[in-house]
Amino acid sequence: MWTLAAILLIGVAMVAIASYLMGRTRIVLVNETGRELRVLTARIPGEQCVFEKVPVHGRVVCQGRANADGDLLVDLEFTDGSKVQLETGEFLNPLFGFRGVATVKADGGVSLRRD
Repeated sequence: MWTLAAILLIGVAMVAIASYLMGRTRIVLVNETGRELRVLTARIPGEQCVFEKVPVHGRVVCQGRANADGDLLVDLEFTDGSKVQLETGEFLNPLFGFRGVATVKADGGVSLRRD
């Protein structure tokens, strides 16, 4: 009887841990705009990562967990004060999240690669 209860408890704990880890989002953002960024902001539903002074070819990591369905958004502010908001078209949600690399390109686009 106790063995069955222990097995069930371990099974429930494993499912809870797996579902928590599955929905985590980890994005490596790469600045390939050809210019230094004063501010680089990555936004997922319920989380926001802000990085300052990101050099050309610089890499930063944004980690979190979406708390709702929505898209990954990237905001750029250049050293001259100009700003750009980019929609990646990558859908995120609390269950699946996203793990990969987002490269911000000079043409104003973002290319995504899943890990």
